[in-house]
Amino acid sequence: MSAPPTHTCNEPAIPSISRGEIRGYRPELDAVRFLAFLFVFVHHVFVFSPRYWTWVGAHRGSQGQRILVAISETGSIGLCLFFALSAYLITSLLLQERTECGLISVRRFYIRRILRIWPLYFLGIVVGVGYALIFHRYADVRGFVWYLLLVGNVYCGLFSPPANPMTSLWTISIEEQFYLIWPWAARQLNRVGLALCAITTIVVANCVLFVIGKRHLDTDFGPWTNTFVQFEMFATGVLLALRCRSRQFSAPATGLMLAALGPVLWFTSCLVFHAKEPPLMGTSVNGLSLAVGYALFAIGCACVLQGFCLVGSSAIPRWLARLGRISFGLYVYHVIGLSLGNAVVIHAAGSVYWAGRFVVALVATIAAALVSYEYIESPFLRLKRKFEYLHSRPI
Repeated sequence: MSAPPTHTCNEPAIPSISRGEIRGYRPELDAVRFLAFLFVFVHHVFVFSPRYWTWVGAHRGSQGQRILVAISETGSIGLCLFFALSAYLITSLLLQERTECGLISVRRFYIRRILRIWPLYFLGIVVGVGYALIFHRYADVRGFVWYLLLVGNVYCGLFSPPANPMTSLWTISIEEQFYLIWPWAARQLNRVGLALCAITTIVVANCVLFVIGKRHLDTDFGPWTNTFVQFEMFATGVLLALRCRSRQFSAPATGLMLAALGPVLWFTSCLVFHAKEPPLMGTSVNGLSLAVGYALFAIGCACVLQGFCLVGSSAIPRWLARLGRISFGLYVYHVIGLSLGNAVVIHAAGSVYWAGRFVVALVATIAAALVSYEYIESPFLRLKRKFEYLHSRPI
C-alpha cells in the first residue's frame, strides 16, 4: 500500500532542509535595507531638530532654503525604497515557493509575516502609548488605537501625526495592507496577471494623485500616507521581481552608477516637482506634478534595487549586510536615538552639533537594534523558520 499523503492539496509540504541551510540568500538586499533606513534617518536628523526649522524659516523663499528642504525630503524617500524592496522580495519568494511546491500556502505566509513584524511592532506601540501617557498627550493614545488596527496611515492622513517617537510606525500599516492582498494574487494569477495587477495599481495611484493635486491638499502627508499612492512603490517592486527570473550577472561599477541615479531622481522630484515638501513652503502643486514626482520616486527605487542586484553578493561587506538584517529595529528605535543625540550635544554649535547628533544617535540606534534583534526578534525568527519553504537569510 502507498503511504498516506502528508499534506492536503491546499497546504504544500515544507521541503526537507538541513538545519541552518540557507538557499538564495542575497546580502545585497540587506544592504538596500540599511540604505533605505539611512535615508530615512538623515531625513529625521533634519526634521526632528528645532535648529533646522529655525534656519528654514529665517531663509524663507531663498534658493538655499529650497535646496536644503529638497535634500531633507529626499531622505524620506527611503521609505518608498523599503516598500519597493518588500514587494520585490515577497513576490520573488512567493513565486519560487509556487515553482518548487506547486502551490502557495497563504496561511503559512501570514504566520511568517506575523512572527517577523508584530512582536517589535506592538512593542513599539506600547512604548508610544507609554510616552503619550507620561507626557499627558492623551489625544495621541487615540492615534495608536488606529495603529493597532493597522490603519495608522489613515489616522496620520486625516489628523496630525502624534508627536511621539513611535509615530513613524504608521508605515507598517501600509505594508500590512499590501500583505492582505498580494499572497492571494500570487496564488491565483500567473506572471502576466500579476504584471497587469501591478500596472493597474500604478494607474490607480496616479488617478489618486491627480485628485489630490486638484484639491490642493498638503503634499507632505496627503499623498504620502495614502495607501493607493504608496502602492505604486509596491507595484514597482513587483514588476522588477517579475522581470528578474534568475540571478543576474555581476557588474559592480554599473550597479553603483545605477544605484546612485536613484537619489538623484528623488532629489529632482522634490526640488523641481515639489512632490514631497513641508506645508510651510507654500508651493501650489497640481496633479501632473505629483504624478511625475511620484513616478520619479518609483523609478529611483527601481534604479537602486536593480543597481544593487548588479553589484552582487560578493561586493557587499558582511558588516553592511548585518546592519541590513537589523534594519527593522533601526527603524523602530531611531527617533529615540535622535532624542538622545540631541540631549547629548544640545549646547554644541554649528557643525559640531549636527555631526555629534548624527553620530551619537546612529550609534545609540544601532546598539538598541542589536540588543532588540538578539533578545526580542530572534526567538520569533527561529519560530518563523518552521513555516518557511525557503530559508533565504540567516537569523
